[in-house]
Amino acid sequence: MKSGRALLAVGLAGATVAAAQTLVPPELRQEATRLLGELAVIRGVPPPGPAPPLAIQTREQRRRFVVEEFRRKYSPTRLEAERRALVAWRLVPPDFDLAGFLADLLAEQAAAYYDPVRKRMVLANWLTLELRRDALAHELVHVIQDRLVNLDRFLAGRPGHADEGLARQALVEGEAVALQHELRLRQEGRELGRLPDVVELQRAIRSSATGPVLARAPAYVRSMLLFPYADGLGFLHAFRQRHPWAGLSDVYRDPPRSASQILHPERYFDRREDPLPIELPDLAAILPAGSRPVIEDELGELGLGEALRRFLGDAEAIGWRGDRYVLWDVPAGSPVLMSLTAWDGVERAAEFARAYARGLGGKHGLAPRSEGPLLAWTAGTEAYLVERRGRLVLILERPPAPGVDAIRAAVWANRVLY
Repeated sequence: MKSGRALLAVGLAGATVAAAQTLVPPELRQEATRLLGELAVIRGVPPPGPAPPLAIQTREQRRRFVVEEFRRKYSPTRLEAERRALVAWRLVPPDFDLAGFLADLLAEQAAAYYDPVRKRMVLANWLTLELRRDALAHELVHVIQDRLVNLDRFLAGRPGHADEGLARQALVEGEAVALQHELRLRQEGRELGRLPDVVELQRAIRSSATGPVLARAPAYVRSMLLFPYADGLGFLHAFRQRHPWAGLSDVYRDPPRSASQILHPERYFDRREDPLPIELPDLAAILPAGSRPVIEDELGELGLGEALRRFLGDAEAIGWRGDRYVLWDVPAGSPVLMSLTAWDGVERAAEFARAYARGLGGKHGLAPRSEGPLLAWTAGTEAYLVERRGRLVLILERPPAPGVDAIRAAVWANRVLY
């Protein structure tokens, strides 16, 4: 979830299901095979044959799997680094238990899942017969995807590229929601691509996500969890307005590289705008001896927008074109957050710099500063800074004040300002 990468990693989960296989009625297995065939026809792929093995599990069985899946994909060190990054951005409270929350959430919310490692599907034992068909249709789309691209590898993504991973998750889940909806529409003689919009369905996705665990989710976590489904659907609707279902395989061969392209599909389909590459300097020689990087990643338009909204209400990261951040541990000091973002133009960069500077004041209790390309504060031995040069904006939070100028020099040295 990358920062927040773990929030998405277990969306397509699995478990040992052989013991539960006998609980599945034969007619349900037959229904799964029939639905798989119908979905494959709509998607324009070769006949898939029988559906994979199917099992029914309790919430506790699924929760045990989630814990095992975390251990398989993420070390405790990595999960803690992601949690600390979210705390540094003030996207979650300092005492937020990321791993425990996600395990509880999926035990509460996951009605069904497909395991791309063991090639099996699992349904919740509390689903009614009516709900099973929808759950089956969604997960069977993942079966088709897995046979085309290997989902486990596709969703693994590149370490340190959280936003790109979020975009891939939105493509996968958006297709599952869209194809599931397409199946219903065609029974009524309609098609997804002919709908003027999917706003009502997106609203239904967001409003239907309820439960005691989800209710205590920080706003950022909730947004990240719902984004792949609601906004992924919007991206797939934009695709279907332009291309037939069979053309989606081309998208998987060259998928979106940012959540911004999911939010604004024209940036992928009409005028391809991939994130601008950003590199950060190594601060080991500038920060106090013994300092070490905790995590380096990207927050993306969605994450930066949530960081602004945390302190500024409805503020958005409009015009985002790329970002990179790193969190450093400093001996006997506060963690240091450094971020560099790129924007559509100078004015967009200036707008973000002004907005983040206002948010920074609320975040750390700093006095207001006049507008300008460089806004800086000192509180005790620590410094805070928002600096714009061209289309780039540098953010520094809590570096030792004596080293700020050296950090700025390292960041801007030989830097292309786009």
